[in-house]
Amino acid sequence: MDFGGAAAIGGVDNGGFDFMSWYMDIPVISRLYFTGAFLTTAGCALDIISPFSLYFNFDLIFFQGQIWRLLTTYLFFGMFSIDFIFHMYFLVRYCRMLEEGDFRGRNLPF
Repeated sequence: MDFGGAAAIGGVDNGGFDFMSWYMDIPVISRLYFTGAFLTTAGCALDIISPFSLYFNFDLIFFQGQIWRLLTTYLFFGMFSIDFIFHMYFLVRYCRMLEEGDFRGRNLPF
Protein backbone atom coordinates (compact mmCIF):
# COMPACT_ATOMS: atom_id res chain seq x y z
CA MET A 1 0.00 0.00 0.00
CA ASP A 2 1.43 3.35 -1.00
CA PHE A 3 0.52 6.41 1.06
CA GLY A 4 2.69 8.76 -0.95
CA GLY A 5 6.39 9.43 -0.92
CA ALA A 6 7.20 6.51 -3.19
CA ALA A 7 7.82 7.24 -6.83
CA ALA A 8 5.61 5.69 -9.47
CA ILE A 9 6.90 4.02 -12.63
CA GLY A 10 9.32 6.33 -14.40
CA GLY A 11 10.20 8.24 -11.23
CA VAL A 12 7.04 10.40 -11.27
CA ASP A 13 5.29 10.91 -7.93
CA ASN A 14 1.71 9.55 -8.03
CA GLY A 15 0.38 12.35 -5.86
CA GLY A 16 -0.52 10.51 -2.64
CA PHE A 17 -2.89 7.73 -1.74
CA ASP A 18 -3.29 4.99 -4.36
CA PHE A 19 -6.90 3.84 -4.06
CA MET A 20 -6.60 0.90 -6.47
CA SER A 21 -3.65 -0.68 -4.65
CA TRP A 22 -5.49 -0.30 -1.32
CA TYR A 23 -8.67 -1.78 -2.85
CA MET A 24 -6.83 -4.73 -4.40
CA ASP A 25 -5.02 -5.41 -1.10
CA ILE A 26 -8.36 -6.13 0.59
CA PRO A 27 -9.00 -9.91 0.76
CA VAL A 28 -11.50 -11.29 -1.77
CA ILE A 29 -14.59 -11.86 0.42
CA SER A 30 -14.17 -8.54 2.25
CA ARG A 31 -13.68 -6.74 -1.07
CA LEU A 32 -16.87 -8.30 -2.49
CA TYR A 33 -18.85 -7.33 0.61
CA PHE A 34 -17.50 -3.76 0.53
CA THR A 35 -18.22 -3.42 -3.19
CA GLY A 36 -21.74 -4.84 -2.84
CA ALA A 37 -22.55 -2.52 0.06
CA PHE A 38 -21.18 0.52 -1.78
CA LEU A 39 -23.02 -0.28 -5.03
CA THR A 40 -26.29 -0.99 -3.19
CA THR A 41 -26.06 2.37 -1.42
CA ALA A 42 -25.12 4.13 -4.67
CA GLY A 43 -28.12 2.53 -6.38
CA CYS A 44 -30.42 3.81 -3.65
CA ALA A 45 -28.85 7.28 -3.68
CA LEU A 46 -29.39 7.51 -7.45
CA ASP A 47 -33.00 6.22 -7.14
CA ILE A 48 -32.22 3.14 -9.21
CA ILE A 49 -33.19 0.89 -6.31
CA SER A 50 -35.78 1.60 -3.64
CA PRO A 51 -34.63 0.93 -0.07
CA PHE A 52 -38.08 -0.59 0.50
CA SER A 53 -37.20 -3.43 -1.88
CA LEU A 54 -34.13 -4.36 0.19
CA TYR A 55 -35.32 -4.90 3.76
CA PHE A 56 -36.06 -8.30 5.32
CA ASN A 57 -39.76 -9.15 5.20
CA PHE A 58 -40.71 -12.74 6.03
CA ASP A 59 -43.98 -12.75 4.06
CA LEU A 60 -42.43 -11.26 0.92
CA ILE A 61 -39.47 -13.65 1.03
CA PHE A 62 -41.21 -16.93 1.77
CA PHE A 63 -44.68 -16.38 0.32
CA GLN A 64 -43.95 -14.17 -2.69
CA GLY A 65 -40.48 -15.53 -3.55
CA GLN A 66 -38.48 -12.30 -3.19
CA ILE A 67 -35.37 -14.17 -2.07
CA TRP A 68 -32.94 -11.32 -2.90
CA ARG A 69 -34.07 -9.72 0.36
CA LEU A 70 -32.07 -12.38 2.25
CA LEU A 71 -28.87 -10.90 0.79
CA THR A 72 -29.69 -7.22 0.39
CA THR A 73 -30.57 -6.91 4.07
CA TYR A 74 -26.82 -7.12 4.77
CA LEU A 75 -25.76 -4.78 1.95
CA PHE A 76 -27.68 -1.58 2.70
CA PHE A 77 -26.24 0.70 5.39
CA GLY A 78 -28.32 3.82 4.73
CA MET A 79 -27.74 6.74 2.41
CA PHE A 80 -24.36 8.40 1.82
CA SER A 81 -23.36 10.27 4.98
CA ILE A 82 -20.64 10.35 7.59
CA ASP A 83 -22.42 7.42 9.23
CA PHE A 84 -22.10 5.42 6.00
CA ILE A 85 -18.37 6.21 5.82
CA PHE A 86 -17.88 4.89 9.35
CA HIS A 87 -19.89 1.76 8.54
CA MET A 88 -17.71 1.09 5.49
CA TYR A 89 -14.51 1.73 7.47
CA PHE A 90 -15.44 -0.74 10.19
CA LEU A 91 -16.84 -3.26 7.70
CA VAL A 92 -13.57 -3.35 5.76
CA ARG A 93 -11.40 -3.25 8.87
CA TYR A 94 -13.07 -6.07 10.79
CA CYS A 95 -13.86 -8.28 7.80
CA ARG A 96 -10.26 -7.91 6.70
CA MET A 97 -8.96 -8.77 10.19
CA LEU A 98 -11.15 -11.88 10.29
CA GLU A 99 -10.26 -12.99 6.78
CA GLU A 100 -6.52 -12.44 7.24
CA GLY A 101 -6.45 -13.82 10.78
CA ASP A 102 -8.87 -16.48 11.98
CA PHE A 103 -10.00 -17.53 8.50
CA ARG A 104 -6.65 -17.31 6.65
CA GLY A 105 -6.81 -19.67 3.66
CA ARG A 106 -10.39 -20.74 4.45
CA ASN A 107 -12.71 -18.45 2.50
CA LEU A 108 -15.65 -20.85 2.49
CA PRO A 109 -16.28 -20.82 6.30
CA PHE A 110 -15.85 -17.02 6.35
